[in-house]
Amino acid sequence: MKYGMNLLLWSGDMHEGLLPVLESLKKMGFDGVELPMFNQDVDRWASWAKHLDNLGLQRTAVTVRGADDNPISPDPAVRARGVQNNCRTLDCCQAVGATALVGPYHSALGLFSGQGPTRDEWQWGV
Repeated sequence: MKYGMNLLLWSGDMHEGLLPVLESLKKMGFDGVELPMFNQDVDRWASWAKHLDNLGLQRTAVTVRGADDNPISPDPAVRARGVQNNCRTLDCCQAVGATALVGPYHSALGLFSGQGPTRDEWQWGV
């Protein structure tokens, strides 16, 4: 069994101030961390990969989609932005060495129609 810690407990964005937290987590015996992946700067994530490698921490990532980039929106431009942002997030995951991405990124967080998914939403989301 491996143990990880979600860094959203400390911040929604990775910053240098988290380095002591990461060091402490490693010393406590955690195997890895779940990264808040809301920033889509691939180069920045590549830099974090080096920090995490130096600490020996494995990584997963968490992200969300919102109303403005909802992959199941009836608006084709919003859907396209959702797919583009999901792809960019996957690029960031690759850059940082994340082995899994969790969400919700299949649809907008907290945006509900009050009904089950339509046929179109199902097709767009799956």
